[in-house]
Amino acid sequence: MRLQLPLFALAAALAAPATFAQDARVSSAPLAPDVLFARVSPSVWVVQASDAQGKLLATGSAVATGPGTAVTSCKLLARASAVVLRRDNVSYGAVLELPDVERDLCQLRIANLVSPTLGVVPADALQVGAPLYVIGSPRGRELTLGVSLLGGVRRNAAGALESLQLATPTEAGLAGAGLFDAQGRLVGLVGGSAPATLALPATWIAELPTRGQRALERLAAQPASTSLLRPTIVEYRLHDRLTNTSRKVIYRADAATTTDDRLSFNNGGYVEKPGGEVVSVTTAVAGEFDGAMPPGGWARPSLQPDAPWASEYDATMGGTRIKMDLRATVVDDDGDTLPVNGRDVKVVKINYRGYTQRYANAGAVGGNQYGTYRASVWFSPELGRVVRFDVQTRGGASGGAFQVSEVLDLVSIR
Repeated sequence: MRLQLPLFALAAALAAPATFAQDARVSSAPLAPDVLFARVSPSVWVVQASDAQGKLLATGSAVATGPGTAVTSCKLLARASAVVLRRDNVSYGAVLELPDVERDLCQLRIANLVSPTLGVVPADALQVGAPLYVIGSPRGRELTLGVSLLGGVRRNAAGALESLQLATPTEAGLAGAGLFDAQGRLVGLVGGSAPATLALPATWIAELPTRGQRALERLAAQPASTSLLRPTIVEYRLHDRLTNTSRKVIYRADAATTTDDRLSFNNGGYVEKPGGEVVSVTTAVAGEFDGAMPPGGWARPSLQPDAPWASEYDATMGGTRIKMDLRATVVDDDGDTLPVNGRDVKVVKINYRGYTQRYANAGAVGGNQYGTYRASVWFSPELGRVVRFDVQTRGGASGGAFQVSEVLDLVSIR
């Protein structure tokens, strides 16, 4: 089974839905934290979601709810072609079985996974102030144990359970982690898009067979359309703040040279892979965006907050050699959206800070000019491309002085 845009490509036939026991028949005696961790942590796994080329897109956690099934945050699975559950030296391939994207809760089917059926705390037994234990793998690392309290139980106007309020925010990167009560029963899961103080109620798992099947039927009924990852035309608008002028920038696909794993634009002037990785740029039609682009593009396949990377490289465009020394940082803001094609698209912001040198006449002696460099990139993992690029740099002196102040915005994909 492959997981693709707009959210997932799903199996034609739905497997028999698994049942999930809302079992309160356990000892009421609280467990010591170390005993609780030893008892329930074998049901918590690292989730790794990858694209068709095997590049890691997202990491998080999943909770095994019984033999062959696990639940996690749907956000971790978006755009994935392969999903793996891993712990220590053991790993299992997983496929999406039941999606409830509206609630950010997805069920995975894992062949040969042996796991006990976890008990879950019923909705009417949730008690504000009760201790909660958070078990998960922050950004795919080793399992950790956190302690919080159930700060509140949120319900909508109809009285239906809407979310769980935590007394303290969860650690970043814990999407899909399990929340357990003092007896080791599952209370909820950490979501992938909700605020860090809100969690998904575990009682929703029992509703996945019905809601997931409805979601599959809705997806199957949608008319087929050309994937936005393989467009014919990509249009941007480039605004030069120094001259206060704007112009269209068009990337037109080359039908004759585009292949399954290569998208070619503008007669080979811009070549990328599906998903956004840039293979080569030989024609700078979008100003600084093309002319100073790092190897592979302005984004990376895995964009986790607080994971900076350094980028040093040379580029030559239009007779000018550019030397870049940058540090990139992903900004942790899950709520960022920008409009594209008439709808809001979720984006990840990346800040680049550092220095640039510009060598006139492709590096002739005496042409070396130096300046600071600041750029911000808003990248859409869903579209696999940059939605906005904002850059400012100036430096040099005399006849070699340079200054760039540009904003590039994605207008449409068709």
